[in-house]
Amino acid sequence: MLLAVVLASALFLCSSASQGCFTSIGIRNVVYLINNLQKDTSSKCSCSTDVTDCLCLPISSGNCSTACFQEGLSQMSNSTVNARFHLTVNQVKKIVVTLKRNKCGSFACEQPCNRTTTGNTLTFLKTLLESFQNENMRGKV
Repeated sequence: MLLAVVLASALFLCSSASQGCFTSIGIRNVVYLINNLQKDTSSKCSCSTDVTDCLCLPISSGNCSTACFQEGLSQMSNSTVNARFHLTVNQVKKIVVTLKRNKCGSFACEQPCNRTTTGNTLTFLKTLLESFQNENMRGKV
């Protein structure tokens, strides 16, 4: 898996020079995280109850969710629950930063995180995946 992450990182860096809004590797990495974290009960916990063993991440209700994605990915990378996926989470974090820097679609906003709700790790990742997929479709139009 480490080799796959290193190769994906190299591909991303090479392609990001020519395509500033490249999301395919981000999509692949988020799908990988979702598939592997579905087996982890702490990733599927309920954030609606007051629990201490659940990683509840910010979910933006508006069109500007970049800051929430950055905040949530930072929380994930600092979490010991997801230590096994640290490299993948950090790569996704870098992709979000690159998309913001290159002013790509919905990632171009500069507003702070409008944290109207929180979600567990899987909900957060599914929201991020949807944003990556939307950006990917924008690039193909």
